[in-house]
Amino acid sequence: MRTGTPTAPECVFCDIVAGRLHSEILFEDERTVAFLDNTAVMEGHTLVIPKRHAADLWAVSEEDAAAVMRTVHRMARVLRDVLEPDGMTLFQANRPAGWQDVFHLHVHLVPRQDSDHLHRPWHVDRADPASLARTRRRILRPAAGGVSVPPGSSALDPGQGLSGG
Repeated sequence: MRTGTPTAPECVFCDIVAGRLHSEILFEDERTVAFLDNTAVMEGHTLVIPKRHAADLWAVSEEDAAAVMRTVHRMARVLRDVLEPDGMTLFQANRPAGWQDVFHLHVHLVPRQDSDHLHRPWHVDRADPASLARTRRRILRPAAGGVSVPPGSSALDPGQGLSGG
């Protein structure tokens, strides 16, 4: 039984973590649980959640976020090996505007077939380069709490990290 993990009242995923609600659990470790989605859109549709309640990506600790991604990676390999999908879609939504329905951080792993019924929710068009440059400057400017990036480098240069130091 899972005990000692902070939960939120009336959170269905916290009820799964606490063992109060049945779910088809596929994997569990000290920080995460992976289980079949009871509203699965494809066979093998799996959710991975942190055991500690976090409403969304902004509320989860870095440690729990990293643990969730490790479990996502593990479960993606298992689903690939067992179900042999043509591909895999990962989906993680935050807050109502981001299409989140259950307010406990979770990542969807959806095994995909080339001929399945799912469709991309947006059309891909090239963004305006000037707009991208403006957005980058806005994100990276120190007054906004962004990272400090030396001229000619990238915020994602190895060793640079996102802390700017």
